[in-house]
Amino acid sequence: MKHFGYSIFPSTWRENESRLKSEFIEGSMIFTSLHIAEEFSSEYVANCIEMLRTCKSIGYKILADVSPRTLGQFGYNTLSELREGLEIDILRIDYGFSLEAVVKAAHEMPICINASTVDQDWIDALSQNAHTVYALHNYYPRSETGLDTEQFFERNSNLKAAGITVMAFIAGDLSLRGPIHEGLPTLEHHRTVPPYVAYTELSEIYGLDWIIVGDGFISDHQVHWIRQAIESGYYYLPSDYEHTAHTAKRFSPIYTIRPDSPKTLMRLQESREYATQGERIEPRNCVERTKGSITIDNVHYLRYSGEIQITRVDYPSDPRVNVIGTIIPEYHKVLKALPNGSKIKIGPLE
Repeated sequence: MKHFGYSIFPSTWRENESRLKSEFIEGSMIFTSLHIAEEFSSEYVANCIEMLRTCKSIGYKILADVSPRTLGQFGYNTLSELREGLEIDILRIDYGFSLEAVVKAAHEMPICINASTVDQDWIDALSQNAHTVYALHNYYPRSETGLDTEQFFERNSNLKAAGITVMAFIAGDLSLRGPIHEGLPTLEHHRTVPPYVAYTELSEIYGLDWIIVGDGFISDHQVHWIRQAIESGYYYLPSDYEHTAHTAKRFSPIYTIRPDSPKTLMRLQESREYATQGERIEPRNCVERTKGSITIDNVHYLRYSGEIQITRVDYPSDPRVNVIGTIIPEYHKVLKALPNGSKIKIGPLE
């Protein structure tokens, strides 16, 4: 099952309390940090406890970043006491604890390590001795410092080989967290893409089941599309097309990308079946098929008439192929991310 989550912080969580309730998805997680010195105040402990209890009452799982400073701040002696006292599901142990202390804690409860910086000795020790281990990558506030894809693949491969579940962050698209305000992604190339695109890549290309928004909450339509992918099992493709009765009929179904589709285009499995229901498709708008074009074969393609395709690369014009729409360019990366067999739905940009 895929899990989606949000980052909230003690100093700002009340600003988003209503969204915590409205955007909850079954299995959702909240990430927070309980050792940011700039947030410490006389009300800090009480504020954190209220934040954590509110999230738990809604149904969120809690993943909290902790350090030795956290124990002192909250008055606990051990990680186990901290977890039980604050009702935290998973502690992310970033720095300041010895390997021996972390292995001991991992015998008693699920823990999370830093996927971006953990060394192989820790991976080996925890894979052999731990109860349940997760690994959450860092987010990177400064532009140009996020991980590249090769680093990400290599680190994830080592962690997954040890039986460790990997998590990562995507940037938001609303209020970006300060002080830099340039997004909080794990991967650098996700800093400026829509959250839905970043989610799709992490889920489908990199095989991650746990994905968290570093900046907090995201636009309603981005949440909606991610929710559809998680709960209904299909990916939405925001598109531009002429709104007619014919296009409404063609784009209303959920389609399957044929398992034998080439890498350069998607063949929509059910489209020819729907086309046999009587409509004659005459040649129209037989223009160049640029990347992201939505096409339908016309009567000149004989038994292929009615097949809908979506191009992943540029193709020349063909008098047998009508161009009936295009995927919005900023969502072209979704086309590359989706494997054959995926379910999709074409629709307007909301």
